[in-house]
Amino acid sequence: MRADGSSNFAKGNRWGYFPSVSTGWLVTEENFMQDNNVFDFLKIRASWGQNGNADVDPYQYLSIINFDDENNYTFGSDKNQQQLGGYSGILPNEDLTWETSEQLDLGFDAYFLNSRLQVAFDYYKKTTNDWLVQAPQPEIYGPAAPYVNGGDIRNKGYELALRWNDDIGDLSYGGYFNISSNDNEVTKLANAEGIIRGPSDIISQGTDPVYRAEVGYPIGYFYGYKTEGIFQNQQQIDNWENGFLQDDPQPGDVIFSDVNGDGQITTEDKTSIGNPHPDMTIGFGFNFEYKGFDLSLSGKGAFGQQIMKSYRSFADNEFQNYTTDIISKRWHGEGTSNSFPRLTAGNTTNRINISDIYVEDGDYIKIQNVTLGYDFKKLIPKMPLAQARFYIAAHNLWTITDYSGMDPEVGYGDDQSWVSGIDLGFYPAPRTFLIGVNLKF
Repeated sequence: MRADGSSNFAKGNRWGYFPSVSTGWLVTEENFMQDNNVFDFLKIRASWGQNGNADVDPYQYLSIINFDDENNYTFGSDKNQQQLGGYSGILPNEDLTWETSEQLDLGFDAYFLNSRLQVAFDYYKKTTNDWLVQAPQPEIYGPAAPYVNGGDIRNKGYELALRWNDDIGDLSYGGYFNISSNDNEVTKLANAEGIIRGPSDIISQGTDPVYRAEVGYPIGYFYGYKTEGIFQNQQQIDNWENGFLQDDPQPGDVIFSDVNGDGQITTEDKTSIGNPHPDMTIGFGFNFEYKGFDLSLSGKGAFGQQIMKSYRSFADNEFQNYTTDIISKRWHGEGTSNSFPRLTAGNTTNRINISDIYVEDGDYIKIQNVTLGYDFKKLIPKMPLAQARFYIAAHNLWTITDYSGMDPEVGYGDDQSWVSGIDLGFYPAPRTFLIGVNLKF
């Protein structure tokens, strides 16, 4: 049992109590397992517990007063004389309290083949209650929004890890592989609408919010219009029966989907257009040593997630910076493209409206680290060193992906802890090569 206190909360809400319990059964120690020919080790385990989170800005329960040089005021008739003024910083929230994460875990550990093969499996269900989040509010309120206990989030899934180690004469080798799957869903939000929207102007100036938290959906999912390609000619436009978002659509414009089937394209047709959370992640690696030589490799991958990408100038007109996709992939005549609209001046309907033309699959496999070394002590055993290892190493060596951006492992989330997968152009991880020596005396 943990009892944690935090002065980030008002009196009466400062203490949180978080119990936990775990149990395990070492099955291979039982008498009936002593002569088994399958398991060298088998442990079945279960745990349940709660953890608390109080990571918010301090004094959320007070109506704090801010002072800064950008908010000066005039008193009296001389408007050239300004005085430093104060203003309300946030709306106070005296009811703010601990966020609680409750997790159930069921799993086992098993060794086979004289412990050369090791297997670990876990099934988990984690529920975050009283989620601490700074909910957006209209600017007309004046003070900034405080943190609130915004709702509940559920994560559940499994993790499987395999490891192999063996020796054959002078050769020692091993490898590992792990795979995990997670399902994320917002189950409750503490407002009548059941939605927390992100801010506007993320993709470019004048664009609507691109992400949101909503009951029944993954947290931070991408929100906008679905599309059905690009209008190729005027006849296709004339024959189209599902409504237009544009007042006067032209060949080369985006075909927006009538999701609710009412015969017109409106904001009611916006829907989920992507999930930044991977359905599955993997990790892998191997190593071997032979007569002074050693080689190791490690990597990882993620599958099933989407990325919201926009490598464009914020003002978004045709004379400013774009990637070459804007030319090479654009529609410029019938049959030339069914995914990129025509290039037009300004932020037209095609691009000012957030749609799945900004969304790409973000699947990838990365070879993260590769190291090759040799210990010259094996070649010259009489040298006065315990080890003289020379090695070469490569980090971030290779990425296998169909994603068109610089790096599919996108961490940007508009400075929100619950948002991810937004690629507005960032400095990618460098590929690094190292040469080194390990000397032991």
